[in-house]
Amino acid sequence: MIDFNLYVITNRHLCAPKPLHLVVTELLDTGVTAVQLREKDLDDVALFQLANTISTLCNTYNAHLFINNNIKVAVDVGAAGVHLPDTDMSIAEVRAQVNNSIMIGCSIHGFHAAKKRESESADFLTYSPIYPIASKPDYGPAVGLSNLEALVKQVKIPVFALGGITPARVGGCLKAGALGVAVMSGIMSPTDTSINAKKYISALC
Repeated sequence: MIDFNLYVITNRHLCAPKPLHLVVTELLDTGVTAVQLREKDLDDVALFQLANTISTLCNTYNAHLFINNNIKVAVDVGAAGVHLPDTDMSIAEVRAQVNNSIMIGCSIHGFHAAKKRESESADFLTYSPIYPIASKPDYGPAVGLSNLEALVKQVKIPVFALGGITPARVGGCLKAGALGVAVMSGIMSPTDTSINAKKYISALC
């Protein structure tokens, strides 16, 4: 069961020079209950070491930790779940590896992928980009709130809006039917992490 509506995605480079574990501690102190560790440039050993630290923190706060795309690390650190990219990696294959013991979130960018992942029994989806992302033009054109609303009506599993989501845009995403929002750059910061998170939490209430 998905019991959170703010899904924070990490990026330690946006937080530098502040260590990521301190930033995550601030997030958890603020009330964030779901974190996706998305440090794609780390090798397995470095990712495990960082994930193990973050997992301990999340367990202390009774928060959910999701590991991006690395099933072994997710299992080894006792994460609540794994987050899969919009690829052909089968959820059934993942569940077989983890004995169906963890949650699985999936990134999707269109209706076909959403239906496919739902049919594979994903626990939730992140749909992006809802708004334009100047720093990531390769993500493609923004899909907008109308497509978000249409997609939410097509599936029965929770959908989180992702991409260019500011606190002021949260209301529109919820009105379109999203369960909540997924945020990276709007929260990840070496100085304003707690302040930023509080703005999203307030907008989601």
